[in-house]
Amino acid sequence: MTFKAFIIGLLATFGIPWLLLVVVPYSTMRSLEPVKYEKNSELSGAFVPKRDGRIREGSKIFGQEGCALCHTQVIRPTYAGNDVHRAEWAGLRKSSSVDEDTRRETIAQDFQQEQVAHVGQTRVGPDLSNFGRRLEHYLKLNKSNRTPEQWSLMHLYNPKGVPRYEVPETGAQIITSWKSTCPPKGGLFKKVQVNGAGHGNLPIEIEEGIGIKPTDRARALASYLVSLKKDTLGNPLPEALNFNPKAPKSEE
Repeated sequence: MTFKAFIIGLLATFGIPWLLLVVVPYSTMRSLEPVKYEKNSELSGAFVPKRDGRIREGSKIFGQEGCALCHTQVIRPTYAGNDVHRAEWAGLRKSSSVDEDTRRETIAQDFQQEQVAHVGQTRVGPDLSNFGRRLEHYLKLNKSNRTPEQWSLMHLYNPKGVPRYEVPETGAQIITSWKSTCPPKGGLFKKVQVNGAGHGNLPIEIEEGIGIKPTDRARALASYLVSLKKDTLGNPLPEALNFNPKAPKSEE
């Protein structure tokens, strides 16, 4: 083999896959435009939620804080794992408190409105594809007086200090607990003098008259986390995109 043939073969080996797996999908996806949803129209398809403002800023902070090192945002195909059937990771399963089963696998369109697809590197913590959905669900079932944003801020400040939440029907599905290995994000908060109600602080006093207040970065990150409801895309997805396998008989 000549050196010229070797170089050509090397370029073809790496160049063709790069074109097919990176360039072609990028050039195709970048031209897609969201379709305005009109309830009374006859249009059908996947309507992508708009993600901008504080949510988009929160996505950047999610990456900067290294959250994607321990959390994925990918519900794997059933042949690669059982993500669809794990504790509201893929959406909400139909039950006495949920009218419709929204669970499904992740598709490319789930990341259409995001500048960075935080697919994650490892799963030290649970998948966050539908964190906002299951957090709302758990808080409602447990009759908590906290909003999803408040809970998320409490978790970011002290992951081991927030209460655990379970689904009463099973008692086994936990949103978090003292066992959490998530590191606290103290740098996203600041100590302030407490001056009565309405100050926007967390319900924590580290010492008399001193409270903890979330910074704009903390609020943006919390907004991003509670916006993670990727089971809403299409809800249900068009037949061509619906990869959700049939639920096992024990769940029907």
